[in-house]
Amino acid sequence: MKPYPFWSFLSISALDAPMISVAWYIYFVEKSQIADLNMQYCLILGCSVWLGYMADRLFDIEFKKEAKFISLRHLFCKQYKPYLWALWAIILISTLIFSLDTLNNDKIVVGFILILIILLYNFLNQYFTKKKFPKEVFIAAIFAYGTLFLIQGPMNLSYLFNFCLICFLNCLIINHKEKKIDQLMGVTSLTHLFSHRFILIIISLSCAYYLISFQSILNPFSIICLINLALHATSKHIDAEHFRVITETSYILVALIAVMLLKINL
Repeated sequence: MKPYPFWSFLSISALDAPMISVAWYIYFVEKSQIADLNMQYCLILGCSVWLGYMADRLFDIEFKKEAKFISLRHLFCKQYKPYLWALWAIILISTLIFSLDTLNNDKIVVGFILILIILLYNFLNQYFTKKKFPKEVFIAAIFAYGTLFLIQGPMNLSYLFNFCLICFLNCLIINHKEKKIDQLMGVTSLTHLFSHRFILIIISLSCAYYLISFQSILNPFSIICLINLALHATSKHIDAEHFRVITETSYILVALIAVMLLKINL
């Protein structure tokens, strides 16, 4: 097998999702000003997200052995499956021990419930894989809540909704771009029924919502939305692997830039 291109490293290693989650967690902590940033929480969050995403890919190659794997991330998982399962088990045990020692009882209970929900999602995703399962909705909701629940204080529903929406848009444009890849794997999502134009309308309406809500384009949600709009509009000119990397990288960079701007304003 040819070496994997360097630009695909974050995607094939499943490190892109943890970096997005941690970057936005830092942004929301700085934005809320409820408590100081807790780097231990960042570590727990990053490891937890990686475990969820890597498990999803490993389950894919375990339960879809007859499928045609052409995406770099699935080829990578298939090639290094035994090592990745071993690494997954080590990180799982380490994260559990560290979490029990670090988090308070309330966070531990919520975290345990979140784990059960993630397991349920993985089961449903595999069981209904050919029955138009709306995985984008579940992924967005779980990812958004999982990113925010470690922040001290009551859950900010505005943060949750706004972040959940841009997470959904991320899943929507990536899965639409990878529709043919999913079909080769025998995967069918409800959003595969959406046309390119219909998704453009959804993103445009989301942009309008953010612009009205924040009364300015200078907020990370509007900027991400506009980036999604531009990427989806030009998606025919970008291959699937580069499209995923560009999209995920934009989510990381926009959150980090927003954090820097918050610190400058403070």
